[in-house]
Amino acid sequence: MKTRLTMRVALALGLPGAARVAGRYRRLAREVLASAGHEAGRGNIISAAGFLVLWVVGF
Repeated sequence: MKTRLTMRVALALGLPGAARVAGRYRRLAREVLASAGHEAGRGNIISAAGFLVLWVVGF
């Protein structure tokens, strides 16, 4: 929800590039969580953060 709001504010301020970057960040975060074994968009944010830390430490 915060990302969507950020994208709308960026567009309202005439910054379409910033809106695109926010959208890319959102997709990238979902991909990283999914590759770490988390159901991105569902579940507990604490478990998502834990899986993300374990995934980063693994590499």
